[in-house]
Amino acid sequence: MNPPSNLLGHGDADFAQAVTRPRKPQNVLYAGLHDPTAWKAGEMRRCGLSSVSPAELATRGSQPVLDWFRTTGARHLAVHFDLDCLNPAAFRAVLFAQPDAPPETFAGIAQSELTMAHVVRLLADVAQVADIVGLGITEHLPWEALALRDMLTKLPLIGSPPPPR
Repeated sequence: MNPPSNLLGHGDADFAQAVTRPRKPQNVLYAGLHDPTAWKAGEMRRCGLSSVSPAELATRGSQPVLDWFRTTGARHLAVHFDLDCLNPAAFRAVLFAQPDAPPETFAGIAQSELTMAHVVRLLADVAQVADIVGLGITEHLPWEALALRDMLTKLPLIGSPPPPR
């Protein structure tokens, strides 16, 4: 599962038990979820969660999210920003941009189409009507940094000592 599921009380038992006041499904919205897998769509239906697709955000801007927020009656908002909502062609530090993955690795798994500009605009617009009280950022996979780290550990003077002569 994921952090939003845990906050609803539907996630991993160890995490869910730490949530003393689970959130109501009508107070959770997935913004930017592109073509959810059958499992994800089923979980969202089961939990009663709403979503706004990247296509809706592209054509209607932030309005669908603002409309949803107003229906909650809330004033405060916690944001779970999952970086893999970003288009992997535009932001490479996500799972789907894994450089050495065979082409079929992510077949059938929804990949998003949002850009950083979309996310910045959306959160700026939401901040005009909500007091954003939390921002969690997850799913950062800096492939190039990991590859560089692995390479550097093999270099003389930086990595492991050379074998004895």
